[in-house]
Amino acid sequence: MNRISVLLLIIFSLSFKISFSQNFGDFPKIEKQKLHNDLEILYQGLDKFHSGMYWYTSKDSVDNAFKKVKSLINKDMNVLEFHKLIAPLVALSREDHTDLYLPKSVKGKIRKESIFIPLTVVFLGTKLYCVKNGSNYQELIIKGKEIESINGEKPIDIVRKIGNLFASDGYIKTVKYSDLKGFSFSKYYFYYYGNIKQVNIKFKEFEKPIIIESLKIQNINKHLRSRNTNKKDDKEKELLEFKILNKTTAYLGLHSFSNADIKKETKEKSLRKFLENSFKSISDNNITNLIIDVSENGGGNEGNAGVVYSYLGDNYQKYKKVRAKTQKAILDNGIDKPITLKTFGFLERTFVNKKMTDGSLERKQWIGYGLMAYRKEPINKFSGKVYVIISPITYSGGSEFSNMVYSNGKGIFVGQETGGGYFGNTSGYSKELTLPNSKIEIDIPALQFVMNVEQKLPFGSGVIPDHKVIATFEQFENNINAPLEYILKQIENEK
Repeated sequence: MNRISVLLLIIFSLSFKISFSQNFGDFPKIEKQKLHNDLEILYQGLDKFHSGMYWYTSKDSVDNAFKKVKSLINKDMNVLEFHKLIAPLVALSREDHTDLYLPKSVKGKIRKESIFIPLTVVFLGTKLYCVKNGSNYQELIIKGKEIESINGEKPIDIVRKIGNLFASDGYIKTVKYSDLKGFSFSKYYFYYYGNIKQVNIKFKEFEKPIIIESLKIQNINKHLRSRNTNKKDDKEKELLEFKILNKTTAYLGLHSFSNADIKKETKEKSLRKFLENSFKSISDNNITNLIIDVSENGGGNEGNAGVVYSYLGDNYQKYKKVRAKTQKAILDNGIDKPITLKTFGFLERTFVNKKMTDGSLERKQWIGYGLMAYRKEPINKFSGKVYVIISPITYSGGSEFSNMVYSNGKGIFVGQETGGGYFGNTSGYSKELTLPNSKIEIDIPALQFVMNVEQKLPFGSGVIPDHKVIATFEQFENNINAPLEYILKQIENEK
């Protein structure tokens, strides 16, 4: 057994050690055999249709994990007990586009009946801070206080456990922390530990731990609303921002690559038009330093990352390949009605892709989106110094842009490691698989985008910044862009 297989076995052993001791509430039991049937459908869906399933995790390791889970399903279980077992299996895809959803009826029952840690939180790096207090104890002044432990466990150890309940790209750890912001930490804490009447929380600033009673969501929301009545609404950030900060420096905030959102929420109505106007102004004002902020860019439409890159670098083949594992997968456990998952429509299957000897389909070079970075050379290309702000929520198309700039040495990166993988991702044409008995839904992505990048970073990582900058809680609370401040100081010091 190789080192990765041993590591996976340890992780699963920790995850399953107390799987059956939690109180998840009064949910009906599902027969053991029906859960085995669902497990088989899940395995077939990931194995037959997920084009990147074995990119980071070997098939042997995945098979062993499924066998382990099957052995643990040795009695009837409710949907949340089953969810806790299969979520780490889905996370083995190591692909953040592979999402898992509980049935709406289950989520509704959880909202009405289950109890949660009544706090919203944020991880700044690996340090956990309280953001809002929704507990019964209004007098507690815990906003901005660092949490050292919950029920005797350090936050970093809790993340190792509950972070296995959702997927992230490759071996990127920053996402496991950033995704647990707001109320998500309490939600996943419940998914892992179940209903816990109270929690013993040790804050760094206080000598002794504080016992806080867990509450239902409606009570938490009631407390949060009553305690934030005087707070002014934060000004909503524009989706696309362009600012000339001083005589030499401009800021380009690209917070989404979604064409639908850009059309709806920006005056230019298109990314191309916004970029044309911005780079003309950059040229007209003789700007020599350009700061491009994709720290909140979770992606959007394919091709937009390349449109931005076209203003910085020469055209080249950005994808080694774009591959679908199969055109059609039939999932059949021999008992439930077979499920068919399809990838492409007729035209794209026939004209845009070519069938390979192993049955997979690969995108042709010059048809449709193709494999190149961009299609059209823009005017007003920028030749000055480029800084790129990145974070764990720089993802999908936002991450692809970062990958291109990093690989081709076109910018200096500031912030935290991107959430999207440097070597590519599996996304596009995701199909929803509903397990027939538990009704849990899984989004399975069909297209593997393998990027043509220089081997500058470890396999499985995101883009790692040249200058790591993590906001303080004061900066977070006041919406101060810490990496931007850092860059401006660097520019000032270089004068």
